[in-house]
Amino acid sequence: MIITVDNINKTYKNGSLELQVLKNISFKVDKGEFLAIMGSSGSGKSTMMNILGCLDNQYEGRYILDGIDISKSTENELSEIRNKKIGFIFQSFNLLPRLTALENVELPLVYSSIPKEKRHKRANELLEMVGLKDRTHHRPNELSGGQRQRVAIARALVNNPSIILADEPTGNLDSKSEGEIIEILQKLNKMGKTIVIVTHEPSIGEIAERKIVFKDGEIIWVFLIY
Repeated sequence: MIITVDNINKTYKNGSLELQVLKNISFKVDKGEFLAIMGSSGSGKSTMMNILGCLDNQYEGRYILDGIDISKSTENELSEIRNKKIGFIFQSFNLLPRLTALENVELPLVYSSIPKEKRHKRANELLEMVGLKDRTHHRPNELSGGQRQRVAIARALVNNPSIILADEPTGNLDSKSEGEIIEILQKLNKMGKTIVIVTHEPSIGEIAERKIVFKDGEIIWVFLIY
């Protein structure tokens, strides 16, 4: 078991007002699984993704990631976990505009103090894997939306993370690019990567092995997809 979420509750407070956005959430994710977390806007799925990504540690309950009790981790420990154990893929790509594709991919390795030669080698290998061998020196504004997302996927993989967290990864893409990104995610899963994807798109959810559906901060349905 690579992820265990046990009775997570999350409440936002504004003066005397309280809004509970997650209610008694519990689930597990096996190593190598492809899980889709689904739900409409306001269902709590994005809040859950922030907790899974160690971007939010203000909640009640327990979250275990790869044997580490995230609920008890310090900010410095969370930062290291995010860099080494989690690969993030965002809807808006989150690439630095002044850096080339190669430089964007190798950026997490800079924070890990990996030597330049090793960084270049690893980044080049991953860009080739996602089909961008001839775009390594292009900046984001010289790439299509689908190509930018492929750069983001390569960056997510650069530290060989335990899990890949993808938040609406095809939300800004046309149907052709969407298909290419889905194909890459499926390929990564077949290579043994654990993938958790947050989406409101039923067609994206269908590629997962299992779907968890959120509504009003609660899990209302769990599907196994055959």
